[in-house]
Amino acid sequence: MTRPKSLQVHVTVELAERVRAAAKRRDISVSEWIRSLLSQACENDDLASKLETSVDRVSRQSVFTMVGVDALLAGHPDHGLRERAHQAYGRKCKELGLTANAGEGGSDEA
Repeated sequence: MTRPKSLQVHVTVELAERVRAAAKRRDISVSEWIRSLLSQACENDDLASKLETSVDRVSRQSVFTMVGVDALLAGHPDHGLRERAHQAYGRKCKELGLTANAGEGGSDEA
């Protein structure tokens, strides 16, 4: 086992008391309590980063799909199809309790 590395942090007297009390309630040392919190924070940060990357990718794919479908509707021989699709979208959003926002695929008409 490698020797533990010491980290130093400065906190207020009040926070130090709270940390000691929290560790005592769990019947563990202050070092162990802080170590577990630091480990958890690092893991959560990694998860948040992965989630953010996934959300960005899905958002880009959604925009591409939205633009592509709108272009296909605009070029369709049935010139009313695009407007009917936008109206159906608005109805479905309302049914689901969502806002039909033009920036999110809704009609660009007010």
